[in-house]
Amino acid sequence: MGTNRMMKTIGILAALSLLYAAPVVSQTLRLKFTSPIAPPPFLVSETAKWWADEVARRSEGRISWEFFWMGALTKAGEELEAVEFGLVEVGNIAAPYYAGKLPLVNWTYAVPFGPGDPKMILDACQRMFEEVPELKAEIEQYNQKLLFPLVIDTYNLTSKRPLLTFDDLDGVKIASIGAYHPKILSGAGALAIHMPVAERYTALQTGVIEAEFLPWDISFAYKYQDFNKHATWIDMGAAMPILITINTTFWNSLPEDLQTLMMEVGKEAVARNADLIRIRREEARAGFEAAGVIFHEMSFDEKVRWSNALSDIPGAWIEEMEGKGRAGRAVMVRYLELLESMGHRFPRKWAADFR
Repeated sequence: MGTNRMMKTIGILAALSLLYAAPVVSQTLRLKFTSPIAPPPFLVSETAKWWADEVARRSEGRISWEFFWMGALTKAGEELEAVEFGLVEVGNIAAPYYAGKLPLVNWTYAVPFGPGDPKMILDACQRMFEEVPELKAEIEQYNQKLLFPLVIDTYNLTSKRPLLTFDDLDGVKIASIGAYHPKILSGAGALAIHMPVAERYTALQTGVIEAEFLPWDISFAYKYQDFNKHATWIDMGAAMPILITINTTFWNSLPEDLQTLMMEVGKEAVARNADLIRIRREEARAGFEAAGVIFHEMSFDEKVRWSNALSDIPGAWIEEMEGKGRAGRAVMVRYLELLESMGHRFPRKWAADFR
């Protein structure tokens, strides 16, 4: 966000403090919702909009919404500030865009071969926010309250040729993104190419890449099956990239019943998120099959080989966070313990030196 624009928003915050000073009782509230990602049927957008629409319906006319998708109001990566300074009441915060401001909240990406079960990761993440106060505090310092998190499905491969083993990945040009997945792919000898999702279709068509690494529902939506006739169930793990937050000043102005309504519907939205992931996963599989895609699955023994070839990424994340004065150990150790207690089996013991 530019300096002049930021200064204007700071001025707005003072005005909002007066605007929201008294509890809102009966008038209809038209709330703004901003998101950096595509509107429904994009999975997390569908869940977020369901939550907002359901809150409006159950409020019996006291709440209505104005939605801004894909940078219609704020550029991608400005949503945190938009909620903080009251330009919008509610935002879809994509945590990976805020590696600097929200380093702790990005912890799920630093865990190779985490759970692919969306319900397990959602349950674990919700417990993390309840049990580790530093996580909520990281969000709340920006004048916003976490309403609920959302996850995306486990990461897998689609490719032009079969990729079943650790050795098969050697030298393969694979599109990925983020801070950790390229490291994980490179650890198997792949040539990890940082590439936005929208650019991969043409890159596959021209041979710039030979494979790509995403949840299958996203791969299917972008029609990579036109060129990639092999899909390998790697099950690298689901991730929690999305936080639905609300401006704290505005939240404090709401009557208690509307606060309760938003939180209760948020719990339902989380459950809906997990169910919808499973539905979309099966829809993608059916679509792949119709397109002639052949399915494969990497064995657990091959995952052990792959994991042992990697550095201890969760342990390195702890050291990085602790070096920044953040509660890296409390977050990562508790998360790994929770997943293991829920029955998840890792192919190696991560962060062993910290447990």
